[in-house]
Amino acid sequence: MASTAGGLARLQLRSFVPKGGITSTPSCSYSTAAYRGAAKATHQSHQSGRSKLPRKRSFGGSAANSSSWPAGAVETADADESSSSPSSSKLGKGKAKALTSIPSPPRSKTIADLHALKHHPDGSIPIVCLTAYDFPTALSVRSSDIDLCLIGDSLANVALGFTSTQPLSLDAMIHHCQAVKRGLDAPLFSTASLLDGIDLPQPPLVIADMPFGGTFGSVDSGVAAVVRLMQETGIDGIKIEGSYEAVPLIRRLTEHGIPVMGHLGLQPQRVGSTSGYRLQGRTAQQAKEILDASLALEQAGCFSIVLECIPTRVGELISQRLSIPTIGIGAGSKTDGQILVMNDMIGDLTGAGHVLAALAQAPARALPTQDGQEPDATTPQHSPLTPPAPKFVRNFSLQHGTSIGALRMAAVQAYTQAVRHRQFPDDGVEAYKMKSEEWKAFQELARPTTPTKA
Repeated sequence: MASTAGGLARLQLRSFVPKGGITSTPSCSYSTAAYRGAAKATHQSHQSGRSKLPRKRSFGGSAANSSSWPAGAVETADADESSSSPSSSKLGKGKAKALTSIPSPPRSKTIADLHALKHHPDGSIPIVCLTAYDFPTALSVRSSDIDLCLIGDSLANVALGFTSTQPLSLDAMIHHCQAVKRGLDAPLFSTASLLDGIDLPQPPLVIADMPFGGTFGSVDSGVAAVVRLMQETGIDGIKIEGSYEAVPLIRRLTEHGIPVMGHLGLQPQRVGSTSGYRLQGRTAQQAKEILDASLALEQAGCFSIVLECIPTRVGELISQRLSIPTIGIGAGSKTDGQILVMNDMIGDLTGAGHVLAALAQAPARALPTQDGQEPDATTPQHSPLTPPAPKFVRNFSLQHGTSIGALRMAAVQAYTQAVRHRQFPDDGVEAYKMKSEEWKAFQELARPTTPTKA
């Protein structure tokens, strides 16, 4: 089965762009001869006052010529023609810009950008970080001005259903990193600069967790695992949980220009040795150990450190002592930035308890139809029986009256009922038709033949 959503998105994009407005430009050396002819034609056309470049393939067309899309440009002549056409006046904010050169791909945020936020002349500006684990979550990250996207090993819990992060393998991490990168770097995003009215934020810096066991053994084996993760996914750097024992590997990696993010406080990969997911740095001695370890990681070359589940004042003091940014999760509001697990932040389904809580609540109601014709349909509500998230998590989808998890379950229930009662698909809306003459011809072809007697 295949989804046509991507194709529909491209069709919708065409409504923003005049016909023939966006064209691909050959970028390889074999096109030199063709462009010499184009240049000659351009020079001759200057005598008549109008450029007559050979027509190139338009975006979304079915021409036989190969295309290097999304690298593209807008033909000036076509843009001039479309600007005077009646249809161009309806484009509004989405009209195409009259570009004459290939737009550069958007620049991703960098480590320097994060450091500039911490050391801003007017005061520290909070750094925004969020996790992503697959193509859809990566697309949602791309819609906002996120500074750092972490492909965290928490995907073992929220995406793969494990009870801890330890079962996550390097191969699985590579698989998910590749999916996230496909979302963040989707070619269609390169068209944003061709359109007015679309302010696409910069792509974030992309960091991935080294899975449990990936840094064990010798420094050489740890380097090999890190290099493989980066080469096969295209991420910008890696995050390593650990204290002094991780310093030799971190130093080796950073000396060779590999960005490393540290992780102190609660370390989920070591949850067994900490007797569960508990607050760290409760005592003065524990807090001092975290501070000393953070200074050691900074000295080893880490560009940033995640501080998880520690007292607010400890997080604030460590952030003041370090010149590199601190990213807090359950570390209070005084760290240099914040991060949450995407699934927790939107109240998605992360365990069987969410389903049981929803079923134990009131009887499920169907979602409103697309045309809104069901007056008794209500927005699915987040169940108060849902198992609580960690203290430091806030469900931002509840600000809109529900949660993604509740919507997801209600949609599945509504689909089940619609299919069961033959209300989906609606042949008048959601099905395809065949021309009458073709149907009659098909009936003739499908008519059973009378077997001949021997």
